[in-house]
Amino acid sequence: MTRMKSYISILAILTAVAIIGLVTVNIQQVLAPRTCAGCTAFKKLTHEFEKDVIDAASTGDPNTIQGLLEQYNQDVLRTFELTPR
Repeated sequence: MTRMKSYISILAILTAVAIIGLVTVNIQQVLAPRTCAGCTAFKKLTHEFEKDVIDAASTGDPNTIQGLLEQYNQDVLRTFELTPR
């Protein structure tokens, strides 16, 4: 019986730690700045990329996804004037 109580205690502690971790991650995402200079451009590029990938996957042409990823990567680098190292 004592062994069962210790398992329940350990499970309760692990559950509490997991919930605290999830809440912390979600709060960080909510509080992240959304008004940076490139945020709008990045959101637009990401939205278009996601839409194109979903379209490619739903039409049964997953081979184009690699090309879409390469184009997205180039667009992001060009938008933020970054170069691969």
